[in-house]
Amino acid sequence: MTQRESEMKNGSPETVKRVVLSVRRGVFSGVFTSWDLLKVMIPTMVLVQILKVTGLLSSMAAAAAPLMDFFGLPGESALVLITGGLVNIYAAIAVAVNIPLTVKGMTILAIMVLIAHNLIVETAVQSQSGTPAWITLPVRISAAIFAGLFFAWIMPGGGDVLVQAGMAADGVDSWGQILIANMISLAKIIVIIISLMVVMDLSREFGIMDQITAGLSVPMKFLGMDRRTSLVTAVGLLLGLAYGAGLIIEETRQNNIGKSEILPTNIFLGTNHALIEDTLIFVAVGASLGWIVLGRLLVGYLMLKISLPLVRYFWKPEGFGSNNAKL
Repeated sequence: MTQRESEMKNGSPETVKRVVLSVRRGVFSGVFTSWDLLKVMIPTMVLVQILKVTGLLSSMAAAAAPLMDFFGLPGESALVLITGGLVNIYAAIAVAVNIPLTVKGMTILAIMVLIAHNLIVETAVQSQSGTPAWITLPVRISAAIFAGLFFAWIMPGGGDVLVQAGMAADGVDSWGQILIANMISLAKIIVIIISLMVVMDLSREFGIMDQITAGLSVPMKFLGMDRRTSLVTAVGLLLGLAYGAGLIIEETRQNNIGKSEILPTNIFLGTNHALIEDTLIFVAVGASLGWIVLGRLLVGYLMLKISLPLVRYFWKPEGFGSNNAKL
C-alpha cells in the first residue's frame, strides 16, 4: 500500500486537508467555468426569444422542416445543430430548452450535438495533436448525421413534449414562466458543472486519474489505439477536447506520439469526448442518459472501424512521430 493510499484509508489530518483544498479548488473552478458559460447561454436564450417574437424562428423552422423530418425533429432543431456546431453545447442547450421537444427529440439532438459541436476550436486542437481537419471534420459531421437518422429509426415513440421554457412563449403573460424555466435549466447545469469540477480535482489529487488511465489499456487495445495515447484518451473522455486542449497537445509532443499513433484516438474522441459532463448536462434538460452514452459509444466504434482503414489508405503521413499537422 502506498503512502497516499494509507493516508486516505486512515483519514489523517493531512488527507482531510487535501480533500478540503481539492474541493475548494473544484468549486472555484466550477464557478468560474459556469460564469463563462452563462455569458454564452443567457444572450443565446434572449436571442431565441427575439427570434420567436419577430417570427423569424417560425420562418427558419418552416424552411428547415423537410430536412429535420428525416431525424424526427421539429424545424427549429436546425438552429440547435447550427449553434452547437459553431459555438458549443451550452449555446445549443440554450436554444433547445426554448423549443418544443419530446424526450426522444431531445435525446436525438443531444447525441448529434455532442458528436459535432464546437467544431472550429476542437478541430484546431485535434489538428495540433496530429490529425488534420480534412479527416476530423467529415468524420464528426457524418457521424452526427448517421446517429440522428439511426436513433430516429430505432428509438421508441417520442411521448409527451417536455415542459420547456419555449412552451409558454406565445403571450405577454408567459414571460415570467419563460424566465423561470430558463433559470431552472441554468441552475441544473451550474450544479452539475461545479460537482464535476470537484470530482475531477479530487481524482487528480488522489491519483484516481492514473488508475483510470491504466484501466483504459484493455478497451484501447480492442479499439486499435496505441497504448501511449492512454492519457490523451482519459483527458479527452473526461475533460473534453477544448478544456483538455493543453494537456492533449502537450502529451503528444512530450511523448513524441506520431500522427499514425494518434489517428485512431482522435477519431474516437471526436465522437466520444467529455462523455460524463456533457451527457449529464443534456440529461438535466430532459434527454435520456442510457441512449446518449450507449449511442455515442456505438457510433464512435462504428465510425472508427469504417473511417480508419479509409483514412490510412488515402493518408500516409511522413515523419513518423511528427506532430506538425496543419488545418
